[in-house]
Amino acid sequence: MKATAALLLLGLAALADAQLDWWQKSVIYQVYPRSFKDGGTDGIGDIPGIIEKLDHFVETGIGGVWLSPVFKSPMKDFGYDVSDFREIDPIFGTMADFDALVLGCRARGLKLILDFVPNHSSDEHDWFIRSKAREDPYTDYYTWKDPAGINASGSPIPPNNWLSNFGGPAWTWVEERQQFYLHQFHAGQPDLNYRNPLVVEEMNDILRFWLDKGADGFRLDAVPHLMEDQTFPDEPPSNDPSYGPDQWGSLLHIYTKDQPELYSLIYGFRDVVDQKQGELGRSLVMMVEAYTNITNTMLYYGNGTHVGAHFPFNFELINNLNNNTDAAGLRNVISNWFNYLPSGAWSNWVVGNHDQPRVAGRFGNEFGLSAIILSQLLPGTGVTYNGEEINMENTFISWEDTVDPSGCQAGPDEYWRFSRDPERTPFQWSADSMAGFTAGSTTWLPINENYVTLNLEAQKAAAVSPYKVYQKLTAARRDIIAVQTGEFKMLTLNSNVFAFVREVPSGNPSVLVLVNMDNFVQVVDANPSSTLPAIGTYYTGSLESVYVENEEVSLSSVNLSPRGAAVIIYDALA
Repeated sequence: MKATAALLLLGLAALADAQLDWWQKSVIYQVYPRSFKDGGTDGIGDIPGIIEKLDHFVETGIGGVWLSPVFKSPMKDFGYDVSDFREIDPIFGTMADFDALVLGCRARGLKLILDFVPNHSSDEHDWFIRSKAREDPYTDYYTWKDPAGINASGSPIPPNNWLSNFGGPAWTWVEERQQFYLHQFHAGQPDLNYRNPLVVEEMNDILRFWLDKGADGFRLDAVPHLMEDQTFPDEPPSNDPSYGPDQWGSLLHIYTKDQPELYSLIYGFRDVVDQKQGELGRSLVMMVEAYTNITNTMLYYGNGTHVGAHFPFNFELINNLNNNTDAAGLRNVISNWFNYLPSGAWSNWVVGNHDQPRVAGRFGNEFGLSAIILSQLLPGTGVTYNGEEINMENTFISWEDTVDPSGCQAGPDEYWRFSRDPERTPFQWSADSMAGFTAGSTTWLPINENYVTLNLEAQKAAAVSPYKVYQKLTAARRDIIAVQTGEFKMLTLNSNVFAFVREVPSGNPSVLVLVNMDNFVQVVDANPSSTLPAIGTYYTGSLESVYVENEEVSLSSVNLSPRGAAVIIYDALA
């Protein structure tokens, strides 16, 4: 169906002379350290392995490297249970290794971002050990509650019906203290009590410590869970039949997340980052992870009187894009984000991470690559999960090989619904033994069997590959001003093709992006209103594209492969 001359302008003005910060111009790349590169032989990725591969980030066009936790941990949740926030876990290396990583990043112009896990510590943290013993000042560092009563068998009853994200009660009894402690995740991850100002200052000091060590910012983990309703009422049922009574989704979490007080806590963390930025004389960034509704998400930017995160992660393309989404649906997802975005706030786009099935697994290889193209060329910062640059796929993990606590808690019949192991398998560097990930003979998770053909080395050698497309995307973000600050317009073409432009005045290249949401070839008029020039130049796109780089393309007849995308450069009309 041919389009009418509809054009949507979202009001993002072109700022050709804007002075953007590094985190606005760069791609931010998440490294899941256990799975990135093993510098030894134990089959677990580590900091020496990351150092070994620093040039990969440069060659790929990455500007910011974000590490999932490398702090000391018993690894019940693979680093998200921290037993010492100021030490590197021996699995990952030493503090000297971390220092070498900082120096290696700086020598290459890379920024280093650390995961900060504020919601909880490990139950092996010294604070928790002392809190169990009611040793001041640690007595109230965690959330402790008396039992609701004693059941018929003489066991203490949890204070309320709250459930852990991993399933089962969110309360664990401690005989020594004769109270329950709250853990919204694993029982080995007791929730910190942010109503205690001593806890707030402890965590502020940890931020300062790592900034002084050379970190360029933080990603704050699981922030909607930082505060709970202090009256501790039962949560109502969700009435969702897909969840059992002990599974997190069986309740509506109106008392255990998104509490109003948590935003001021985030603003306080930002104050610490800004203060250190002034002291250190270098630009820093603070990002937050918040799986919540879009209204709550926007509160993390600030409230008009206090600034919050530089940006909360935008999960709209994860939460609201699926294989049945058509062009209008995708348009609505993107419009909705910008409609809620506060004036002057900086956007970002995320299509995958260590907690979500890989984008190629959700959508298939072709549209998975199209989604990555979207994430890099829509206005704002593009965020990449390691492996997306080569379009890695989910790996089948048997129950016997499952290690993720979320999957283990669910049991052998339903582990596959909740396990995050499939998206966490080792990076596929080459077709060599162990995919070039380790010199050892085993890996902490199985390597995907497709590594023989799907690997970085092969994609570098190929004439066309996801990696080469990805390099073109990062080059566009770095070198094309339209991708950084160009005016953003969404085009209405037909029900199967989503399109937008990033436009700057004539004399600098503008960018047209088209995505085929259909399973069949589409030939579309991308210029029904004659607002674009007649001819553009193909820049990059899907592997099945009929075009080659630098080929002239008639904008009145653009060929799009099934579920594919095309990126076309043009000179805007005067």
